[in-house]
Amino acid sequence: MGGELQVPSGAPLVSLEVSPESVTGGDNVNVICTVLGEPEGDVSFTWSYPGQDHRPVHIHMSLRLVNRGMSHTTRVSQSVLTVEDLETIDFGNYICKAKNQHGETSVMTNILSK
Repeated sequence: MGGELQVPSGAPLVSLEVSPESVTGGDNVNVICTVLGEPEGDVSFTWSYPGQDHRPVHIHMSLRLVNRGMSHTTRVSQSVLTVEDLETIDFGNYICKAKNQHGETSVMTNILSK
């Protein structure tokens, strides 16, 4: 195994993380949705979250190409949802749906009150 990251052509491979991992009311939190894929593979992100329609959040997209050697490039697409000043309404399930030309993948994470 040469440590190559083989990215299958199929629905996106999605990972979701919350930063910081442990939050309490009044904190700011980022929910980071990351997709690794082919360099030319466009990915679109859709979010569902507890305060939707009631709560302004910031969503920002970033994209970078990572060269993994041997002319193999991976596209790293990220969508970051930021909630500022957490309130009760914000605790619950955050779902990131990533879609490419082959299909879509949904991943869910929880933000729980301490």
